[in-house]
Amino acid sequence: MNALQAFLNALGAGIDVVAECEGMSEADLIAAGSPDKTAAQLARLHTSFFGKTAMTRMQRDAVKAARQRGHSLPTLEVIDRYARKAKTQALGWKLRLELCRTRADTLAMETLAKKKLKEHSAPPAPKEGVTVYRRRNAAWTMAITGPSQLIAELSDVVDREHPLESIREAFFKGAAPRRGLQTNILVPLEAMTKILDGDGEEITLQMTNGATMTGAEYLNKVIAGEIDKDGALATLFHPYHGPVNLYYEERSASIKQRIMAMAEFPVCAWDKCMKPADECQVHHLIAWKNGGYTNQENLVMLCPYHNGVNQDDPNAPPGRGRMARVGGKAIRTHGPPPPPTPLQAPPGLFTNTAERDD
Repeated sequence: MNALQAFLNALGAGIDVVAECEGMSEADLIAAGSPDKTAAQLARLHTSFFGKTAMTRMQRDAVKAARQRGHSLPTLEVIDRYARKAKTQALGWKLRLELCRTRADTLAMETLAKKKLKEHSAPPAPKEGVTVYRRRNAAWTMAITGPSQLIAELSDVVDREHPLESIREAFFKGAAPRRGLQTNILVPLEAMTKILDGDGEEITLQMTNGATMTGAEYLNKVIAGEIDKDGALATLFHPYHGPVNLYYEERSASIKQRIMAMAEFPVCAWDKCMKPADECQVHHLIAWKNGGYTNQENLVMLCPYHNGVNQDDPNAPPGRGRMARVGGKAIRTHGPPPPPTPLQAPPGLFTNTAERDD
């Protein structure tokens, strides 16, 4: 047998050559006479097909398939290279096994591997539903995902020159009855007189569903009957003192307290969070279990996520931070909580903790 035939035979027995690298490092292979690039390739293939892995069954099946199909070393290198590009180890082994079971020469295998990797890496099918993206001081977006026929039918309703008006017309004046506005509309005391006098165009009212409207729009909706009398509330509040305080010696806030907390915090009080108060939870700044009162001054609205990550324990490291009233305003802090006011907790609750003198 001449040198060329011996070389070709070695290439053809790909998986057996890789198996015989057991116990040899890349340096050992080079010392045995392998070119450095080939040594790196063999070591990498041995790690994949014979090294430790959680996918032992797929590894065993891939070795068996590679031997049965007689894949050459170059073909195994192609298979392994594309399998390593998969997003997860599980997907990588699934692809590696599928390719090892496929009869194909090196160039054909590379074409197939590219195609299969793309299929395995494809994002999951979008979930049907409606998603609202809320932005601070910018237009909102409603995204609807559904069957192509339904989306096509909805799209046919849209007038390309007047898209929003055509959607409004179809949605609110079509077969489906329009619900009146159901939320809490926050009206500052000093703004109410201007609204009633017809000067509400420059006044922006916040609603607890996260949206806003001008005072003029509010008055027009009242006149047009577009405010749901059973589901909507208009809360008057003082610009400095907020809603009227209410003492309450129970852990859970009353309906009235929740409404007033939503009036003060129309969106989640955690900085940069835009989750509307209608979808938030009432949070005690000083936890009830730590002696905090269920009073308006001790309550804020937090979305479920930020309510969960808030550090309630005043003696623990702040972690992601904790909500507190500083100068009358609820903010997220990373230091020790300030001393409670008489409306937040019993006097002297934290007097034994020196760090809380700030």
